[in-house]
Amino acid sequence: MIVVKFAKRYVPVRIGSSQVLPHRPEVSLIVAAVGYGLNYWAWLLVGPLGPRLGNQYGLNWHQWALLGVAAIAVGSLVRIPAGVLADRFGARLVMSVVSVAAAVAVLALATVDSLPALIAVTCTTGLAGGAFSAGAATVTRAFPPGRRGLALSVFGAGMALALAAALASRPVLTINLHGGLLLLATALLGHAVLAAIVLRDGPQRALSGTSGGRMALAALRLPATKHLAGWYAVSFGGVGAFALYLPYYLHRAYGVSTQEATLCAAACVAVIGAGRPVGGLLAHRYEPVRVLSIGFAAAGALLLLVAFHPPLTAAAIPALLGVGISLGVGAGVVLTLIGRTAPAEQAGTITGVIGAIGSGVGLLPPLILTAAADLHGSDAIGLTMLAAAAFAAAALLHLRRSWIGAAATFPARAIPDDGAVTTVIALSASQIRPRLGEVTATLAALAAKQELAIIYAHPETSQGGCAGYPLVAGLRQHLPGHTIVAITTAAPPHPHEVAAIADMLNTGAVTVALVSTANPDPSAILLAGQISADQVLHLAPDRVEGLTLNPTPGIPRPRSKLNASHL
Repeated sequence: MIVVKFAKRYVPVRIGSSQVLPHRPEVSLIVAAVGYGLNYWAWLLVGPLGPRLGNQYGLNWHQWALLGVAAIAVGSLVRIPAGVLADRFGARLVMSVVSVAAAVAVLALATVDSLPALIAVTCTTGLAGGAFSAGAATVTRAFPPGRRGLALSVFGAGMALALAAALASRPVLTINLHGGLLLLATALLGHAVLAAIVLRDGPQRALSGTSGGRMALAALRLPATKHLAGWYAVSFGGVGAFALYLPYYLHRAYGVSTQEATLCAAACVAVIGAGRPVGGLLAHRYEPVRVLSIGFAAAGALLLLVAFHPPLTAAAIPALLGVGISLGVGAGVVLTLIGRTAPAEQAGTITGVIGAIGSGVGLLPPLILTAAADLHGSDAIGLTMLAAAAFAAAALLHLRRSWIGAAATFPARAIPDDGAVTTVIALSASQIRPRLGEVTATLAALAAKQELAIIYAHPETSQGGCAGYPLVAGLRQHLPGHTIVAITTAAPPHPHEVAAIADMLNTGAVTVALVSTANPDPSAILLAGQISADQVLHLAPDRVEGLTLNPTPGIPRPRSKLNASHL
């Protein structure tokens, strides 16, 4: 069910989906986040049990870390089929099945008595990784479009908070292993029952008969998937490094006791979790690509500081917490972009693919740190390499922010033909700046159906003439087969400028008129009247519905209702 704002009332419109939003989406968010946290705890359980397992089976620190990496690898791969199944059969079913499988693996971990059995059970705990894509699908389809991004960033916080709890509980598990594992398994089974009763997400009829493999491959080919997966990998790599390497680093470099080092790692991971909703909030107020760039640059600078072994209390601990905040904000921005732009009926598949790639590549940081420490006997080289990678990511985002913001957006759903031939769209730069990607995707869907002229109001247009370049670059990303032309005009456009725009429309070009003003509506109304457009609409963000296309008062009036693709 999609709601379109038309005039001053809301008109429900169905667009190829049988989804029914629950009355209380917050309940779905809580159930999904708790389930994700419990499953994540089970997935990376070998981390908190490391010392106990090492003493029992004669494993050194490196062998224990490799065992944890194996569990992460299995859980990363499982995210893809879990996401596909969540879209085809409903996230409610998949979330319950994943929780039951994780509970069985946790109980098996309490009964293993040999190293081969331990390896097999540890890999089996990786099945719990599927809770990420199933939970993300639940949250995405439970909330209206305008609230999905922030909700998904809050959902993502459950992972880091659960891992922090798992690390902090290591002493308890060491003392009473069987009791702790039994408690976790019971909680997982209880969540499976709760999810089956409370969650409402069912099969998506729009995907009936679609091959799961084709769905995953199609999602993998999208440019947005590649960008978001890369950014998520940078953020997830920090989680893996904090969980698997930081306790060892603090113990060896600063002589911190094992228990204190573990608690410090838990605090850093908890900060990552708390930073994810912050990233979601920032992505709603500022350009997401700029937030990511600043966050990665800050993480690189702080990692470089830690590489020189500064005083622990005065500098190292605050720097590590700062790295956690920066990476948490980055992950929150990525999850927000997924929630805001991914098609709801394919949310499980898309988040599964992004999560699989991101968490798989995210295994590299702890492996690099371990290898560098073994080869050179120093942590400085490994930390410097990670700082350089963070700086490189920040520089890439900064230099190419004009088109990356649009490329990191999933294609908009095709908009039904409402009979209009020519449409004038009014855009205000101050309103759409944080949602540039969604705006360009929506405009691309409109341009595929009709002639499109865009009035882009930016007060700084007269100062440089290129204030609208990010929008134009984004349209070219989404419409490679179209001609996109930008022209700087007066506000409102002069007659000869109107004639030039009309000629461009006659040749089939999508025309973007850049005007130096804060309000695009007068220019849009004048242009629409001069070129005899069928309708003039104002595209603006809405807190609940994401984006809305509103009829602009004046002449001409719209002949029929129009649905924005991301509503």
